[in-house]
Amino acid sequence: MIEQLLQVVVLSCFAYLLVVNGVAIAFLVIGAVENAVRKHEEDSADYGTLAASRFTIPVSIIVAAYNEAKVIESTVESFLGFDYPEFEVVVVNDGSTDDTLERLCESFELQPYEVFVRHVFPSRPVRTIYRSTSHPNLVVVDKENGGKADSWNAALNVARFRYVCGVDADTVFDPKALLKVMRFPMNDPARIIGVTSQIATAREPEHVLAMPPGRRRVEGGLLALYQHLDFLRAFLNNRLAWSKFGFMMCSPGGFQIWRRDVLEEVGGYSTAFTCEDIELTFRIHDKFRREGRDYVIHCLPDSVGVTEGPDDIAKLVSQRERWQRVINETVVHYRRMWFNPRYGSVGMVGAPFYLVTEVLSPLVELLALASLVAAVALGLFELDVFLVVVAAMAFVNAALTAGAILLDDVQSRLYRVRDLVRLLLWSPFDLVLYRPIITWARVKGTWGYLRGDKSWYRFERNIRVEN
Repeated sequence: MIEQLLQVVVLSCFAYLLVVNGVAIAFLVIGAVENAVRKHEEDSADYGTLAASRFTIPVSIIVAAYNEAKVIESTVESFLGFDYPEFEVVVVNDGSTDDTLERLCESFELQPYEVFVRHVFPSRPVRTIYRSTSHPNLVVVDKENGGKADSWNAALNVARFRYVCGVDADTVFDPKALLKVMRFPMNDPARIIGVTSQIATAREPEHVLAMPPGRRRVEGGLLALYQHLDFLRAFLNNRLAWSKFGFMMCSPGGFQIWRRDVLEEVGGYSTAFTCEDIELTFRIHDKFRREGRDYVIHCLPDSVGVTEGPDDIAKLVSQRERWQRVINETVVHYRRMWFNPRYGSVGMVGAPFYLVTEVLSPLVELLALASLVAAVALGLFELDVFLVVVAAMAFVNAALTAGAILLDDVQSRLYRVRDLVRLLLWSPFDLVLYRPIITWARVKGTWGYLRGDKSWYRFERNIRVEN
């Protein structure tokens, strides 16, 4: 009886693995086609005309900063350096306990000023609003601590323009990032309500982005390398295909652009969830699909910026545990979309994909581990079969990763050949060197979700190495 039960469990886990990898391969093929289309559009885009045109749509960039003294100056300089005709930067100091505000005041010559604020979105009380005397398009809002979503809502109350770009305070951007992404809303502002694009990860983003195209390095050890691959797979293997078929389910908090009226319709960013990005995307899909409205949320393959990745395992686990909690919160909250034809591709593919591959995955992985232990205890473990299965899993995973690396190189040509080779050589070992860490983080996140934990657990910024 026990042996039969164990066999059922093993076969179920194997079937789950086949389904997930089959979907991943299909998404990669679709993403490759979409990448080729976007590359052709990129090559034919006239950025000079866009940058000089007075008809280019203005953008409000909103930033939430809490204890970001280590990086705030370089990141704000990055935002102010956008090659774009008209934009403003609204930085919200979310009750920092370090000298984030002092650094902003000193570096950008801030002075308090009176401005009319539309209280459209709820937020914690604002103490002072500053404007830069050296950069007239920079506004800093100092408010009581309320979290990232609350800070973005406060920024929206101050922001003036029709499109809003939410960014993280630890991310630096290519000067043409806004031009690359906003060319799509400018072509169809009525239908395109949201857009995002690929961001990379690095230990020190400001150093990586400063490297010229074709000379950029994947800096750091194996932990940084595998995070880099993780981001490539997320954007190029998945989100391109999601975008193609209308179920782009997560505009990441590191870089997301939304039409302001859409944010007003859905009530802004929610503080009821662990994080704000995936929940907002689900909420917008839910509203627009239920109302039968024509809309588009795009994800582009263009590499527009670099965000800071954790430099040790404890920080990485903390980050990914939080991500898992908000995925569980969001997918379960919007369970009415699961396999619901009323929601189109979102209900039939997007939401079920998250349910199967993200919410259930930690449970399946725990079940697989338990079955392995049980097989050893019962004397049913066969080493040769186990090694063949592991090798096959590593091969498929490496093939999917190689596909993402290839798509990124075709699109951007950013990295040196030696770094591309390094990524390819280490990708087969992802299964045993990196995945166990992510699995542990996801199990912790699932347990935290079941306990009702909504804490942020923000990790400390990486120590900068002086050059």
